[in-house]
Amino acid sequence: MRTFITLLTIILLPFFSNQAHSAARDEQLTEMQIREAAKTLERSLSKTLPSLPNFGSVAEFNRFAENQRLSQAELKRDIQLLARLKMELYNKDKDRYIIAKRLIEQLELISNSAFDKSYVLMLKGRHAGRSQQDYTSAISLYQQAVTLMEMSTDETSLILRYTLQEHLGMMHMILREETTALLHLKELSRLSKQLQNDYLIAHAESVLGKYFYKQNQLGKSLSHYTEATKYSQGDKSSSQSAHIELQLARIYRDLESWEEALSAANNAAETFSQLGNENYVSSSMTVIAMIYANQGQWYKAIDYHLNAQHIESKLGNYIGLGLNLHNLGEAYYKIGDTHSALENLKRANEIFTSRKSNHYLVYNDLLISEVAANDANWEMSLDYASKAADIAESKQLNAELKEAISRQTDAFEALGLYEEAFNSAKKLNSLNKLIQPQSTGFDEQKSIIAEQKLELSLSQAQNELQTKIEQFNNARLVTIFCVFALCLTLLILLKLWRHKNKLSIETKMLQQTQLLEPFTRLHGYLAFKQDYANSSNNPMKTMALISLSDQLNADISQGYECNSEMNKQQILAIKNSLNCHTYVIRPGLFLLGFNESIEPNHLLTLLRNIISNHHGKTSLHMGILHLPLLADPAIKLTAAQHYGSLQMMLHAARTLGNDKDYFVTMKMLNFASAGIFNNPLYLNIEKSIVRGIIKVDTNGNKEKIIWPRWKSHQDIDINEDKLAI
Repeated sequence: MRTFITLLTIILLPFFSNQAHSAARDEQLTEMQIREAAKTLERSLSKTLPSLPNFGSVAEFNRFAENQRLSQAELKRDIQLLARLKMELYNKDKDRYIIAKRLIEQLELISNSAFDKSYVLMLKGRHAGRSQQDYTSAISLYQQAVTLMEMSTDETSLILRYTLQEHLGMMHMILREETTALLHLKELSRLSKQLQNDYLIAHAESVLGKYFYKQNQLGKSLSHYTEATKYSQGDKSSSQSAHIELQLARIYRDLESWEEALSAANNAAETFSQLGNENYVSSSMTVIAMIYANQGQWYKAIDYHLNAQHIESKLGNYIGLGLNLHNLGEAYYKIGDTHSALENLKRANEIFTSRKSNHYLVYNDLLISEVAANDANWEMSLDYASKAADIAESKQLNAELKEAISRQTDAFEALGLYEEAFNSAKKLNSLNKLIQPQSTGFDEQKSIIAEQKLELSLSQAQNELQTKIEQFNNARLVTIFCVFALCLTLLILLKLWRHKNKLSIETKMLQQTQLLEPFTRLHGYLAFKQDYANSSNNPMKTMALISLSDQLNADISQGYECNSEMNKQQILAIKNSLNCHTYVIRPGLFLLGFNESIEPNHLLTLLRNIISNHHGKTSLHMGILHLPLLADPAIKLTAAQHYGSLQMMLHAARTLGNDKDYFVTMKMLNFASAGIFNNPLYLNIEKSIVRGIIKVDTNGNKEKIIWPRWKSHQDIDINEDKLAI
């Protein structure tokens, strides 16, 4: 109920907030909506901006505002929000960055206040960071934006400053500039308290928790997440709560609290899935995979990494895909499959290199060097260790630099380059002297963590109690509403009952009509599916898909009415002569079902004789199957699987030519499994033919058959036993 009320408020916001851009409360709701329901906000903006603005001057902008019946301030704010939404993670439009850049250029023409100029600088920085991963340029633009706004204290400006500080903190975290990142995040926390908005306070605490987690200060991290939980609004902020759950899963994982970690990660995955946020569904899958990996359950980890990889590939999230490939490479390495490990790690390397993501590339290079060394490929190990050393040195990552130099030393020694190995060892010793070990305060940290876990549990229990109280109050309101609705429903039912008979008759007619092919009004594909489902007592023994190949386009050449009459004569002649089930799939394409087994050559001859007497100036091609396809009678294939197989056989027959009538059929070996008929069907059948699991028979030359390829696997080498993931 709370979720419904929140979503209703967000959805209705554009309709009753005519002064949305001048009221601080509206700006706060808008900021929450960007984070909780960005797609809903974008849909509401599309109503005021049904087409993208395109103006080249202030005068043209003013005319555009008049045409849209909006004030200039409102229209400008809508364009700002639209440009920002185009660069949010949820947006996967191919041209999103091009549109965002165009909107930013137009905003530059009409930005005259400090707020407007600062917003444009933020958008330009966001564009550089999102589209090019150029965080250095992005940070420079953000700093200029902060300078313009540092003296502004109205609530609208404070929200912009809040966003600027959050983004700056996150970018410095990515670049491993921890001290600077913490300064921005502390300012973020201060601004959230100045705004006195629980949602923004919870978000600031969550980001601080993430920062301390990155520093391996789990006690402080858990403390901030406890605070975030106190301010989080549960169902009213589902996305925020899911993010907190996801990060808690990471913390519990590092604390080796496996049960709590899995529970939190699964809760996050479920919520993100309900919200349609597949980016973070993938992140949740990755966390679950790493939980299993930390327990040494590498095969389970691989399964979840593959699930995450599928999502990242679908979304086109290259950095996420690269990170997933890196994790897969590590998992394969741990189970001893160095070939798959290197294959995945090199693919990740290509992504990180193309995106200039050196902060990820350094770890990937180190892992490739380790895997190559394990495989005694010392040249490769040295190459990638040297690359990692260069990046680590440029970014002052001392721990990573030590590991890279250590691997260089091992590789030099294994290759017999003893002088280089000696110099490398000297460099490593010098680096060890510079880095002083820090006291971890492990016992104290354990105590803090235990305390924070108890506080977190208490906060969650209090939030749950408050939720139950609200649910109880809402339930009373719902009960009153339900009584009223019941009375209204009874009145409506009385009216509906009067139409029952009429609707029943219409429904039956529609059910019968949908089974018919639209032109000939004879049984079509849906009728076949229905008959197949009801044929358990008297199953079909033979199925054939017949193509009157020269007449497939006759409905165009001679008109659909004339062609329909011809097809009716042909199909009725076949039905009367062969005593079989007949279905018209489309003009010139017939499906036949027999309750007995018929030899293909004999059937083709019979069909030729029948068609020759009924407008038979055409070549015949036939795909034919003898049922059941699988030896195990307990395995039941669907009508769609049989029809798809018939289509493939018919396609193969048509590739044999038109010099005579052809058929193609197939037969499975006794040990063939039902997995052959899973999607992608054509790919699985063709692989099974290549492997000898399926035997093909035809009255033509098998070698001339060209098997169909659907676009998603047209470049796959069908002769390889193992497909690349």
